[in-house]
Amino acid sequence: MNGGKYIEKCKKATLIYLEDGMLLSKKDYSSWKEIQDEYYEKYTTNLTPMTCQDMISFFEMDFGDEEYWPFSRKRIVKFFESDELVIQSEQ
Repeated sequence: MNGGKYIEKCKKATLIYLEDGMLLSKKDYSSWKEIQDEYYEKYTTNLTPMTCQDMISFFEMDFGDEEYWPFSRKRIVKFFESDELVIQSEQ
């Protein structure tokens, strides 16, 4: 896969931390309070919206080896290229 190709297609997504996992969401939230309201029972925090490349860089820095990431690099790219609005981590 050509790295530059998928980066150009990327919109931004928000990484949402829940008590039982993480979400990537392309929804356009006006504030963290809107996210908290949507996921009230399990919400812990969220990061500002990031591009596909920023998200991958964040996981590289924060989680190290890809095997420890909540989403694989391939899944992140697929999500950004798709019409999916939200995906949940499997870890």
